[in-house]
Amino acid sequence: MKTQSVLFALGSMLLAVQDVSATCYGSGDKWPNKEQARRFVIDACNNNGGMFTGTYWKGQTKAMCPKSNGMGLLFEVQNLTPNEGNSDLNNNECTIRLENEINGCDRGGQSTVSGWRFR
Repeated sequence: MKTQSVLFALGSMLLAVQDVSATCYGSGDKWPNKEQARRFVIDACNNNGGMFTGTYWKGQTKAMCPKSNGMGLLFEVQNLTPNEGNSDLNNNECTIRLENEINGCDRGGQSTVSGWRFR
């Protein structure tokens, strides 16, 4: 019985992992100020009327390009879900996923998680 439960749990984890892809960019400028970049993300994902709050249409991309030390930082969130109608991205999920691109990649990167692309 325990073996069956363990195999079921491992299978579930593998299915969950298959819905995730991530890539760090190998060229381009490095983050000029990671702390400032994280603040931009927190504001865009959480503030009322923030760039990445609200609903997304199927396939819609929302983007912002704030300046940090004179360099433009491009952030994008795209709804990849095949559902018709609008989808809402959880504010905390938005923050975590975009911060992963800042913290995990010196030159930024992109990931796709559960029907959303973060860049």
